[in-house]
Amino acid sequence: MKDSKHTSRRAFIQKTGISVLGLPLVSSGVLGCKNNGAQKENTNSIAVPSNSIVVRRNIADIPVNDPEIQLLKDGITILKKRSEHSPLDPMGWNAHGLLHTAFCATSIYANQIHYNWYVWPWHRLYLWSLEQKLQKAVGEPKLALHYWDWTKENKIPEHFFGENNPLSNDYRQVGPEDTIPLDFMNVGAALRAKNYKTFGGHPAIKRKGEPQLDGIAEQTFHNNIHNWIGGQMASFSESGFDPIFYGHHGNCDRIWNAWQAYDTENQLPNEEEWLDKKLYVTDGNGKPVEFKIREVLNTENLGYTFENLDFNKSCENPLEEVDIPVRDKSANDAVMPLDTEASEMNAIYTQLDNKERTHIVIHFSRVQLPYHAYCARVYFEYTFQGKNVSKYSGTFTILPIQDLDSLFLASGVHLQVEIEKEVAEVIAAGIDVNVIFEPVSLPNRDISEGKLKLENVTLKLM
Repeated sequence: MKDSKHTSRRAFIQKTGISVLGLPLVSSGVLGCKNNGAQKENTNSIAVPSNSIVVRRNIADIPVNDPEIQLLKDGITILKKRSEHSPLDPMGWNAHGLLHTAFCATSIYANQIHYNWYVWPWHRLYLWSLEQKLQKAVGEPKLALHYWDWTKENKIPEHFFGENNPLSNDYRQVGPEDTIPLDFMNVGAALRAKNYKTFGGHPAIKRKGEPQLDGIAEQTFHNNIHNWIGGQMASFSESGFDPIFYGHHGNCDRIWNAWQAYDTENQLPNEEEWLDKKLYVTDGNGKPVEFKIREVLNTENLGYTFENLDFNKSCENPLEEVDIPVRDKSANDAVMPLDTEASEMNAIYTQLDNKERTHIVIHFSRVQLPYHAYCARVYFEYTFQGKNVSKYSGTFTILPIQDLDSLFLASGVHLQVEIEKEVAEVIAAGIDVNVIFEPVSLPNRDISEGKLKLENVTLKLM
């Protein structure tokens, strides 16, 4: 492995034209961040010289036999061999995967970074943690993680398959020829969200009765693709062990950057509760470190940037008529009447003034949720002028909830969605509307025969 590592590094250096490089410094001090106010002191920080900033690229655009890919494989192989020697090695692949388990599969709600507005900052830092470990493993500080832009390459790139390939994973339930449905990848509704709480989630629950609101980015393309891949990727406790996780989340991190650049109105939260939240990972030496969110908002301060923020326009804009999923009725569909009297229709209609669509929240009272991730296409269905109309709203994956914290999490189910003006006009006209959850069949898996059971469906502005 030592000879292979050095050969790969030499090829990588020749390719990039690098001669002498110094390792990024992890030290005690202050990280200057220009976002959201003045810099604040933190116990752990990083100093990244401008000439050491790496560029993360779409892995599907890089040849499989490129030295950059081989160096990535070498680094992951080293981490995996460390875990084979000792599962407790803090620099090993096993320990890094368990970091995700500790903060995403936890029943300690104070540590949970899903279901709320901490999900994207923590995962950004989690990817930084792996990038640091890989750079140290192969002795190359210019090695960058990659993202997988599934809007342009809607199947898992060939880089992640093959015998004796450290990027491969036998637990996945999709193969190299399986393609992701277009509606699973629609980033447009998330990019058009004017409020970070709509895009990235609301504050964490503090007491019983408060609503749990995941962001639209998490509930749509993030969850959809985790679930579509299946295997370890479909599990909170296991997903950090599949190398494709880092390609997928690299793209999610990129979409967060793209959301900020999409519209000048798209602003990050300025609440101290968010900015001063401490996030925990391990650094390139496996040492526990902590950062405040305000310190991870500028990716260059973490030592990386993205090659571009361009996406397949078919996934970025409202779906073309030909691409909108057609309602396919089945016995497994959940059909729930909308409670128009309890819905905030006047406020919603006001929001739609001079607009064709706006973001709202669908709220359900929880009756029963499956114990597995539940993927469904959501429609508003009604009869108008003698015709049955099914208006597609989006494709969502609802993740199972930890039972130990049902005190907080079981009070209701919320989906942040875009609603078209026509639907609001139909409701205002007094026409009965049903909200439909149509479960989606995933590769090599059957749709559960148990129906999703929810009630008291209302529409709200949050």
